[in-house]
Amino acid sequence: MIRALLVLAVIFSGLAAVLTKGHEALGEVLRTTTLNDLTDGRFAQKIDKAIFGAVPRSTALDGLVSGLEYRVLGDAGPQVRAGCGDWLYIMEELRAERHDRDNLALRAELLRRLVRMIKLSGARLIIVPIPDKADQVEDKLCGIRATQARLRDRFWNELAHIEDADVVDLRDHWPKPGYWKTDTHWDQTGARFAADQIAQTVARKLGPGQDAVKLVEGPLRQRTGDLARLSGLTDAPGSLTPTLEQEREVKVDISRPGGLLDDTPEPQIILAGSSFSLNSGFLEYLEASLSREVAQVSQPGGGFAGALLETLDKRASSLENVKAVIWEWPMRSLVSSPSDAEKNFMRQVR
Repeated sequence: MIRALLVLAVIFSGLAAVLTKGHEALGEVLRTTTLNDLTDGRFAQKIDKAIFGAVPRSTALDGLVSGLEYRVLGDAGPQVRAGCGDWLYIMEELRAERHDRDNLALRAELLRRLVRMIKLSGARLIIVPIPDKADQVEDKLCGIRATQARLRDRFWNELAHIEDADVVDLRDHWPKPGYWKTDTHWDQTGARFAADQIAQTVARKLGPGQDAVKLVEGPLRQRTGDLARLSGLTDAPGSLTPTLEQEREVKVDISRPGGLLDDTPEPQIILAGSSFSLNSGFLEYLEASLSREVAQVSQPGGGFAGALLETLDKRASSLENVKAVIWEWPMRSLVSSPSDAEKNFMRQVR
């Protein structure tokens, strides 16, 4: 009853706001409505959006409006696609932009030049493309297909012809779903699977690790997904939002060969990835699977090669004693606009 009254209160306040302050928005809806809008239900959605948009704003009220738009209209905002069963997807994985082809070509050339640079350093390069959530959990998209994700899959043709590097293909035997419902990143099952696959590749090239790495799993804790934040749902009433997910705290205890007074050697493996490498205990699972300590240089928002380019630019000397560089990047980053660091690298390295 309380929830029903709350919904009605917001709707009626929105109607009042439309009549007093939102008449221009309502007039625009009426002017632009077509016959098709009337027959397929889009007219009602436009009216609802005009009402919600005219409601006076505050953090609590904005959260309530976001929650109502999500529950009533299935609308999670311009950056997020609402799927079935409270699954959320980043629109970045689903949109097609006119520069996608050019950006793919740039990344293909950038890939080749980076492989050459790492080879010159003497380290082995392990390339780890992260499949799109929309592709791996397509059945929850609710009415659309992950077409753009599969177009990016053509980049695997480029990867297949790369020499002097090892590519880890995580698509085979992926533990579905492997991603959080309300987050762009892999969940702990996906992170652990990826860590095990990468560790197998590293062990084939470098041999087994010698560190005693003990994985310590703590209690479950609630987590807020980045897509829920992008949708404005973190300020919405719980009854209007997806159920909070839980993750387990993960740490590692590393014991190295040698005595207490021995110098501690620098890690011989570097992880230069994106926010995937910073989420869901991935680094800890990786160290446990490798029986090796790993130097973490990954960057949130690092995109395709942000962390790797910064390492080459500012910490190139750190690669002198490194045996392997794990370069992780999300497939969706292939079509993102090139960063300043990528442009500078392409100008300087031929």
